[in-house]
Amino acid sequence: MTNDHDNGDSDGDGVDRDQLIKELLAESFALRTKSEHLSQYVETKIAELVKTKRELDLIKNDDEIGQLRAGIETANQQRNELQAKLDALIGEHEHLEEVHVQMTSQRDRLRERMAQVDASPEYRLAKRLKRILGLILKDDTKQ
Repeated sequence: MTNDHDNGDSDGDGVDRDQLIKELLAESFALRTKSEHLSQYVETKIAELVKTKRELDLIKNDDEIGQLRAGIETANQQRNELQAKLDALIGEHEHLEEVHVQMTSQRDRLRERMAQVDASPEYRLAKRLKRILGLILKDDTKQ
């Protein structure tokens, strides 16, 4: 009896063991496939990196880069010169604006003063006297 029971257990264990082995083999195959894919991916990326490095080395040694750098330096110098001119023009503009405000203020003050003088009784009297004297002097020269 014990043998039958042991044989049954051993058969059960064998089935479980066979199933476990099958699962382990499948998992091993899946891991091997993933490993191969990863290896191919890494090799591809390394090849791209090597290619990019070669291209960069070629570019670094290229005369065009030197010309471009010289062009950039020239452009920077011109930009700095133009900025200095712009700063000078801005300063001159601000100065001229101040002068303009002062001259406008002076003009307005003179206009107000002239309006006061024109409105004054003395100026009106002087204007009338000048007209009267002008008429008198014209009459004297006619005679």
